[in-house]
Amino acid sequence: MRYNTSDNDKKPSDKQASREEKNILREKNLQAGKYKFSKKTDHL
Repeated sequence: MRYNTSDNDKKPSDKQASREEKNILREKNLQAGKYKFSKKTDHL
């Protein structure tokens, strides 16, 4: 990554923060019982 561009008005995207937010949401959903590994198969 090169930072010698003169685009100082550009906001740097905080990827780490958004990733942490997603992870927290995922943990909550896991505890709530979502994202089960065994999905029901209705097509059989």
